[in-house]
Amino acid sequence: MNNQKGFSIVEVVVTTFVFSIISIIVVTNFVGILDLQRRGSAAQVIQEEALFAVESMAREIRVSQIQSPNDPNCTLTSLTIDHPINGPTIYSVGNGVINKTVGGNTFSITSTKVNFSRLNFCVKGAGIDNEQPRITIVASIQPTNGEDLQFDIQTSISSRDLREELLN
Repeated sequence: MNNQKGFSIVEVVVTTFVFSIISIIVVTNFVGILDLQRRGSAAQVIQEEALFAVESMAREIRVSQIQSPNDPNCTLTSLTIDHPINGPTIYSVGNGVINKTVGGNTFSITSTKVNFSRLNFCVKGAGIDNEQPRITIVASIQPTNGEDLQFDIQTSISSRDLREELLN
């Protein structure tokens, strides 16, 4: 009687092959999930930075007098407003971040986590034509962590000079 117990070489090879195939599938899915998570985080950072920048600019534009000339072609790369409290304010982009200049002091309103590759302003009705001034902000944003993402955003804001209302 031959009572040898164990696996034959064929069984070991087949088992190793099947285990290898399953391992490759699992690792490939795991790497894909990590990539999706990284892209999702980058998209979230872009969204948060863009929302903060646009909302902070819009809040001041709504109550200010527009000093920039009319430009319906969206070629302006900076916007000058006269805020009723802060005075002359300039929004522009430099080195990929949005800058705000008030009283000669310039500071960034966005972080270096994102790169604003485009920031243009369309200005309509900013003259003495008795129209309500309208500003459209057009921006392109990418993350600085190397992800291949780009968000293009656009929003329009109407300005209402509140100087007379604040003085009364």
